[in-house]
Amino acid sequence: MKLIKLIISNFRGLKGSNVIDFTNSNIIFLIGQNNIGKSSFLRAYEFFIDPKQIAKTDDFNNYDYSTPIVIEGIFELDEEDSDDPDLKEKKEPNWIEKWVDENGFVKVRKTWSKPDRTFAKETYSPRDASWIENGFGGLHTKLTKYTPTPIAINAMEDQASLEEKVNKLIQDDFIKKVRSEYPEEFKNLIDGVRKLQERITGSEAVEKLNLELNKHFQEVFAELTLKIQPAKEENIRLEDAFKKNHSILVERAGTERKETFLQNGHGVIRQALFNFLTFLKRENEGNKKQYIILFEEPELFLHPKIAFKLRQSLYELSKNSPYQILCATHSPLMIDISQPHSSLIRVIKNTGGETQTYQVGETLFGRDEEAKKWVQMVNRFNPHICEAFYADKVLLVEGDTETIVYRDLLTRFFPDEEIFVLNTGSKMNIPFFQEILTAFHIEHYIIHDSDDKEKKAAWTINTKIWENVQASNNLSKRYVHIHNFEDAHKITVKSDDGKPLTAYNFAQTIKDINTKVPCLEWLKDIIYKNGIIHDPQFIEDNV
Repeated sequence: MKLIKLIISNFRGLKGSNVIDFTNSNIIFLIGQNNIGKSSFLRAYEFFIDPKQIAKTDDFNNYDYSTPIVIEGIFELDEEDSDDPDLKEKKEPNWIEKWVDENGFVKVRKTWSKPDRTFAKETYSPRDASWIENGFGGLHTKLTKYTPTPIAINAMEDQASLEEKVNKLIQDDFIKKVRSEYPEEFKNLIDGVRKLQERITGSEAVEKLNLELNKHFQEVFAELTLKIQPAKEENIRLEDAFKKNHSILVERAGTERKETFLQNGHGVIRQALFNFLTFLKRENEGNKKQYIILFEEPELFLHPKIAFKLRQSLYELSKNSPYQILCATHSPLMIDISQPHSSLIRVIKNTGGETQTYQVGETLFGRDEEAKKWVQMVNRFNPHICEAFYADKVLLVEGDTETIVYRDLLTRFFPDEEIFVLNTGSKMNIPFFQEILTAFHIEHYIIHDSDDKEKKAAWTINTKIWENVQASNNLSKRYVHIHNFEDAHKITVKSDDGKPLTAYNFAQTIKDINTKVPCLEWLKDIIYKNGIIHDPQFIEDNV
């Protein structure tokens, strides 16, 4: 079954109720400040799916167990699940009618009420419209079987951790196929094992053991005899011989020297595990979701060029594969907003310490073909635009001229203010960025030219920008250069210098924070809330 939603309440760094939504995504990136709870999201799925999980005091948010940990998983039925004999024939022949709703979803909830206690499990019954104790899958281990297996790639992986995970994947993906894919080799090995067993059980030592066993046994049951003999073929679990029996070596090109992972660092260990997953994807293409990769800061220990290649591999791995992917990242380089079936979740904490999430995905980035093409163009033109998603305040400007001036003024006069200046490339692009920043709940400010009334397309954009400001739930404000930046600041552009250099030279003439120029006044209004209003009437009155 595919994980559709994970709803987490009061688990570790997550206060309140928080949602991860895979409905239209196969890969999700969590972004946000340090110590905001991103790693808690990664750990929550492992915590939820473990059939023996016991909560410790530090698993409760703020160590306060007066509020229980509640984690709810919503899973989507795969076509193959309906024919699973383990459920259909043995346990619950009517399980689909009992637990699967009209959308094909199964909802399971676990609650931990006290430290050092296990959980209470409930399943939602669509028929009764209520939560039923235990429910789907009966035993807790059954739930683990039918839901995606978590594969954690932690920040600090070691060789033992890598080999444990690789052996688990080999066991799950290859060993179960040994009998069917290598029948001749398997039969020869079984015959060899049986012959060896017969030699062992026919040995003098075992014969003596049989005699000793029966000497006392037959004193009670005279008519019965005990005898040690080989197990039947169907009971010989040859596959078990391969479990936890694989290790990984590193060989350096141009040498015959074998190296340990400790000689190569955590980046190589993490990449080795990821590459093993990529290999499995090629062997198991298809959309049935069997695993969920929980990747902590994929960019760690990697050169930027390698990190960029890893980003491409991550998105590729999520397509037509058994994997869902959840990553926590601090790097804008890891994000590609042009990718389908992907989304970003911005994680913040409000003034009361509650975690809040804002998820944006394909419904906004690629809502139609025109939007998709535009996002791809912008992303390829400037992959660093994603830095804006990590900021608490963003200043949207039209182009290079404004970017140079406002970045310079912020650096010199407001060095303690964290305001990210985003060059949108054109006024036409500003509404798109407004929509994204509003969806992410990021405070943002727009500075644009009014242009002349004769430029109808530009004035249409003026209206759209204002409408987006009004729809932003007080997250946004705009400032307008009457006509353009140069006219608003009474600058004459020198033909030899061009606009950006002329604007930069102008900015260098501003030596005092009290200088009365629009660009500085607007920055002070952003920071000190001085009450400047540039509504449509302001433009009408001044153009």
